[in-house]
Amino acid sequence: MYDPYGSAQRPEQPYYYPQGQQQQQQQQQQQPTQAVPSLTSLPQYTHPQYGAAPPPEATATADAALVSNRAAMHPQYHDPYVSAPMNGVQDHSNYYPVPNYAQQPQPSPLMPSQHQIQLQQQQTAGATAASVPAMPFTGAAPAVSSRADAGGSRLPTAQQVEQTQQQRPTVGCFSPTHSSSQREQCASPIGKCARPPPKRSVDLKSAPNPRRDISQKLRTEEIHTSSGQLPLSATGFIAVDDGNANPKFFRPTTNSIPAEERLVKDSNVFFGAVLAPLCRPLHPREEVPLVEGRPPVRCYRCRAYISCHVRFTDMGRYWLCPFCTMSNEVGSEDFCNLDARGQRLDREERPELSRGSVEYDVGPYEEYALRDEKDAPIAVRPLHYLFLLDVSQKAIAKFLPDYVDALMRSLHEMAEYYPQCRVAFITYAATLHFYNVRHPRIPQLIVADVDNPFVPLPFTSLCWLTLGTDLDLVDAFLMRVLEYAEDLMESDCVMGAAVQVATLVLAGQHGGRVILCGHKAPQRGVGALKLREQHLLYGTDKEKELLRPMEGFWRTTATACAKQQISFDLHMFADEYCELATISQPCHVSSGRVHLFANYDRETDATKVQAALNQALLEEAGYAGILRVRCSSGIRVQAYRGHFMSQDPHDMDLAHVQGSSTFFVEFAHEGKLEKTSHAYFQVALLYTTRGGQRRVRVHSVRMPVVTTLSGVFEADLEATLMGYIHEAIGNSVNKGLQYARNAAQDRVLKMLIAYRRVCTSNVTSSLLMPSRLRLIPLFVLSLLKADALVEGTTVPIDDRVQKLFLLMTLPMHQCVAYMYPTLYAVHHLPSDPKSGVLDPETGRCVMPTWQQLIFDSITNDGVYVLCDEQARIVYLWVGSAVAPDVALELFGTMNALDVGRTVFFNDFGEKLKNVLYACLLRDDGMRRFVILQEKERAEEAFFRQLKEENEGGSMSYDQLLVHLHHEVRKSIT
Repeated sequence: MYDPYGSAQRPEQPYYYPQGQQQQQQQQQQQPTQAVPSLTSLPQYTHPQYGAAPPPEATATADAALVSNRAAMHPQYHDPYVSAPMNGVQDHSNYYPVPNYAQQPQPSPLMPSQHQIQLQQQQTAGATAASVPAMPFTGAAPAVSSRADAGGSRLPTAQQVEQTQQQRPTVGCFSPTHSSSQREQCASPIGKCARPPPKRSVDLKSAPNPRRDISQKLRTEEIHTSSGQLPLSATGFIAVDDGNANPKFFRPTTNSIPAEERLVKDSNVFFGAVLAPLCRPLHPREEVPLVEGRPPVRCYRCRAYISCHVRFTDMGRYWLCPFCTMSNEVGSEDFCNLDARGQRLDREERPELSRGSVEYDVGPYEEYALRDEKDAPIAVRPLHYLFLLDVSQKAIAKFLPDYVDALMRSLHEMAEYYPQCRVAFITYAATLHFYNVRHPRIPQLIVADVDNPFVPLPFTSLCWLTLGTDLDLVDAFLMRVLEYAEDLMESDCVMGAAVQVATLVLAGQHGGRVILCGHKAPQRGVGALKLREQHLLYGTDKEKELLRPMEGFWRTTATACAKQQISFDLHMFADEYCELATISQPCHVSSGRVHLFANYDRETDATKVQAALNQALLEEAGYAGILRVRCSSGIRVQAYRGHFMSQDPHDMDLAHVQGSSTFFVEFAHEGKLEKTSHAYFQVALLYTTRGGQRRVRVHSVRMPVVTTLSGVFEADLEATLMGYIHEAIGNSVNKGLQYARNAAQDRVLKMLIAYRRVCTSNVTSSLLMPSRLRLIPLFVLSLLKADALVEGTTVPIDDRVQKLFLLMTLPMHQCVAYMYPTLYAVHHLPSDPKSGVLDPETGRCVMPTWQQLIFDSITNDGVYVLCDEQARIVYLWVGSAVAPDVALELFGTMNALDVGRTVFFNDFGEKLKNVLYACLLRDDGMRRFVILQEKERAEEAFFRQLKEENEGGSMSYDQLLVHLHHEVRKSIT
């Protein structure tokens, strides 16, 4: 079992380099004086000033030369999170917040003494600009030790923090000039806060938060992949491939590779990468070029694919492999002369020599063919889809009519894009039902033996339909399936038997995809489940057992199906506990999807069903895939994380892979890398397209190597957050939810301690954070409040399982919005001429400014739109004191209280509709729309999404920052 703390021990020799006495005096003179109340109780503790400190530098020789080295190695390097003016562009975004990646001036090489003076001035200015007044803290400190294991370094509960705060002088986060009660003052000068803000230890508006630290702008940015720039995935940037793979395909956790394992251990920063080999959607300029007519050139020793990073020698007759350094001979048919720079003259004509990502058509080459159990090659064919439909009485009354209608629409659209794909149908309830769809009357055959099910007719010739030519037969069956179900009037569920016959059918087709819908766990036949007594285990030390599948039919069948390239998607319409952890096991090992429509309501959930089917049938996809990541000498793959099966520790076997499939790979060191060298990575995916073509997609990346901790802390926010997510999921299933929560908190704390030890600033009243990772504490706090990991038993166990399943394959561009919901103040739309309108160039809606998730942002004279990506709900919250002119512009009525009662979506103003459409149709479009009036009971779900508050008894963001600062100071001193 993987131990996340095997490589996260404290360094024996801390990397802390104090500044000279003269620098300390200069810093004290430049630091503004702040009035700090006297303390009478011990221990004395000053609340932190929150701001991102500059990258830690040291006065030692190694770190003194770092600035000039970094400038030479990264001429295009810049910090995407540095505060920068908007250059006259108003704060807006397309669908989601867009960071402003303004180019910084290039630093000129400085002498060590000059650099120290300049760095000290930057630190002082940065601390002054992004600080909050220091406030006293009295009372007993939380009993937390940074040296303890995951179980010993946990955050105090909200009750403990509140007790501690009651023992100290009353302080607020507002200026003393505000004499009114804090509970009546908030962001709006007119309206009052819908919920009174609590007394906080820290001014959260000055703390790191996405609204302040992730800038929004109007235009889509274009970057070159070799420039070292990594914008946030959520920005929708355009990556021009000029020699490195698009970061949408391969996004490492660090912008430079640590030279040795010691740097990874000491920093507690993840060393890995996020993989999305078939990532969609892509801009036309980002499309991966296809190489046809010639086989890929590979290294004779390590079998790596040739890339633009290889070096040609001996007048172009040999090329050096960047992974194993072997010299490979260039074939006579591939030979070409070199130019004066040592580059081939045909470099631009060969995508594999000029692009970081390339795809090969390898269908004609037997080496890449799909093989059977006897190692004989198998002819490729288009992807086959088998639908298992629950036609029990409860399904008919609840969801089946909507499901059949949505399926028919999706298949019609699929026929336009993929006419060569084939589909078939099997229904089940208390028995199994097969249909001869080739016959005009569509006769039905029933198999009552559900303990030993079988296929009663020649399925290949009578049941498979090609969408391009047999769409009328598909429609004829789907229009009659409800009649068959009503005639049977069966009420039981034999889902296990249906899965077994699906395996029998697709085994003869050498793979395919099963779309399974049902409403409860199977109670009869093969695969029948005896439900575990979840109420006795949930919330105890044994609750992790509920997150694991039970032994038996479902686990063995899942493995057998994955080996035969059969994948599963599960659409579950359950009203009660259905043992989702067990029946979703085939989806897990076959890289499938799980959708849980609990308490299905056709009025609000029908669109979600349609979106789920569209995702399964229309998104770019392939099957029978094998993925391998290769690393240069000195680095190895330690573990893969995601939904897949692995028969070889070096590979991921993917029965199914699609555009949104996301994985995480962890790296480890096998030796020390040279400072002057580069590290190389290559992702190779061999798969069959939906249309039946055998392809190899190759993503190659070259990255610089760093030898200092300061270089390691220049990490990527999103990829690091994905590392926290995958580690927490693994810990929750293997060691329990409580351990997973403690481990995530402990890792954040250790990272901040490590950063503080190497930081030259002597300001002890500030919590210093790596500039690129300063949002990690907030995002990890949001992760621990997510339904997948939240403490307690308020989340049904099946919902928790489904959320864990979703998080493991969450696309990277959805990561930030999933952790930190987007909140828009739409009552400003009438007075803002640029928000809520469609951009004439892109056709997208220009969104309002992103709001901070605190009570201060919600006023009773406002109207707000909040996108909850976990529940897939878009809320429209209407305050009780909305001005009549604002209500008229937004809703077409002067009384905002009519919204949701007599005024609905179709009555809204055009700008508000544009904003709502942008939220509802984002990505997969799988969202509900809910209207809430202030003081309604249902608004509790809305306010629970304010992640920086302590709703539900969980810790608030300011309490977390105080705790982290306390523990960092205690560890350092």
